Amino acid sequence: MKRTKRMRKIGTALLAIMMMFALSASVFGETASAASAIDESAALKIALKNAGLSKSSVRMIEVEKESSKSIDVEFVRSSNKAEYNYEIAVKDGRILEKSVEYKYTKTTSKSKIGQEKARKAVAAFSGISYNTIKKGTCTYQYSKKMGKYEVKFRSGNYKYEYELLAKTGKVIEYEYEYTGTR
Repeated sequence: MKRTKRMRKIGTALLAIMMMFALSASVFGETASAASAIDESAALKIALKNAGLSKSSVRMIEVEKESSKSIDVEFVRSSNKAEYNYEIAVKDGRILEKSVEYKYTKTTSKSKIGQEKARKAVAAFSGISYNTIKKGTCTYQYSKKMGKYEVKFRSGNYKYEYELLAKTGKVIEYEYEYTGTR
């Protein structure tokens, strides 16, 4: 009988502790989530890590908080002058959008590798399955004395767009955008 009373008291005490913990979590939950939001410095680190670069290997760094939901990060790689643009979610540091534009030499050639090879070049460059890429679109464009392929497709919660030189299949620009809930 004494043991049963003691067990009830322990159970009641544990229940009270659990209720206090739950109450404190709901009261302080907003503060905790605000504390986990990232700032401009963290957004720059996320973008550099994604690009596989260090701060010393880039120049013209611009970091700007666009809204309460995202931070824009832009920089140029010193070695090949590629331009990187990111949109990073303030809430959790997820990359919402990324675009990279590579410098290249224009060619006046109208020769082209063909759509299948263009898609395969994108698959090799991105690491995304060719079967996923071929479900999207691939269009040839000739403008300003240069031929390009534009390959667009979706994979998971992202939509992708790549531009390639039509003669060589070299990726000259790409971007992706998060299409899930922000």
